[in-house]
Amino acid sequence: MRTDGHVRNLAGNRRFRQLLAVRLTSQAADGMFQASLALSVFFNPALGEASDPFRYAAAVAVLLGPYSLLGPYVGTVLDRFSRRNLIGGANLVRAALMIVICVTLATGFNWTWVLCAMIVLAANRFVLAGLAASHPQVVPERDLVTANSLASTLGALAYGLGLATTGVTELLHSGVSYSMLALAAGCGYLASAMVVAASFRRGGLGPVEDEAVGGGMWRGLVQTTAGMWAGFRHLGRRRGPALVMAVQGLHRFLYGIVFIIAIALFMGFFWDIESDPRRTTTISWLLVLAVLGNVGVLAAALATPRATRSWGPRNWIVMLMALCAVVVAALAGTMQPVMFAVAVLLVNIASQGLKITVDTSIQRGVEDAYRGRVFSVNDTVYNVGYLGGLFAAAFLVPKDGYAPGTLLGVALAYGLICVGYAYLARDEAPYDAQTWSPAATEARPSTN
Repeated sequence: MRTDGHVRNLAGNRRFRQLLAVRLTSQAADGMFQASLALSVFFNPALGEASDPFRYAAAVAVLLGPYSLLGPYVGTVLDRFSRRNLIGGANLVRAALMIVICVTLATGFNWTWVLCAMIVLAANRFVLAGLAASHPQVVPERDLVTANSLASTLGALAYGLGLATTGVTELLHSGVSYSMLALAAGCGYLASAMVVAASFRRGGLGPVEDEAVGGGMWRGLVQTTAGMWAGFRHLGRRRGPALVMAVQGLHRFLYGIVFIIAIALFMGFFWDIESDPRRTTTISWLLVLAVLGNVGVLAAALATPRATRSWGPRNWIVMLMALCAVVVAALAGTMQPVMFAVAVLLVNIASQGLKITVDTSIQRGVEDAYRGRVFSVNDTVYNVGYLGGLFAAAFLVPKDGYAPGTLLGVALAYGLICVGYAYLARDEAPYDAQTWSPAATEARPSTN
């Protein structure tokens, strides 16, 4: 389907451009802050030598834990209060916390800046979810799909630009401290809050008064928890989405293991302290990996719709898991930095392609009355699987990250997932892709 007309419509839509400006400034600030945070944790002499996989896992888990746990409950707040105020307020809070982080970051390991960083990352849930939920208020229904795709793609590019800006600043030995980089991110959050406040009135982004969810906040939280359990039970009658969600949870577990191995290798085994005492090469490689990861996400967004229409979503999932098995096995056999760069690109294509297919499976294979609750279950499985993989790696991976045996085990696990899913889902495709294809002469009956 051609999207030229939709893009032109969006380009002429002033309210969409304003909402996009809110997203881009916020996500660029996210990239700058998260890059400066990573550099300060892994390369800050005040924190001691960074050579422990458990430290890497703990750093990611402590910072992303609240972000992950908040996920299912964000909608409870967004459906009850002004999204414009929540987005602006969250970014104002983050801008203020940047000042605290700047003051305490250079003093060494301090639970004050750790707590502030956790709040900053958790607040990102409200910002991104609020922006996504606001699209129907500013974009006509016919342009929604293109608006979602355009906003998420440009947002990812803005985030990558923020990462790259911080990384290049460090590589050039500009003398800019981690605190100043965090402060620059705070300016981005402040700009985002000012744009949303100036561009939209209080109810301009929803929820619409006659559609807002009633009841108190506590009641909403209880209902959300009960709804997740109901959504989990509903999956028992929707094997197609349930199976592909399980594949994604297992993939995220294995992805967490590979992530820790990669970080530990570049911080340990691949680092030559004599020729690179300032870790310039290490930072360069990590920056390359971050950029390639974003390229992989973009490539998956472009490839997945055509692939699922041509081969079907079930076969696409099988191919992605087979790709992961081959790539990780190649990593175990080579253990070279260049191969890890290639692997990051390919594994992120597989990861994002899987995510897109899972989301579509839930949208098409789950009844509307249960869809939001199933998405909450999926969000929890997605994040808990990743955190579990991080800590599993912390106990399996040596300090220098050289663990070809562990990588072989991960490759074998991917192979088993590939074969197991192909067998279990032989009559339970995630969704019927043929109805999406303009070339299909007649729609096949859905297996769900």
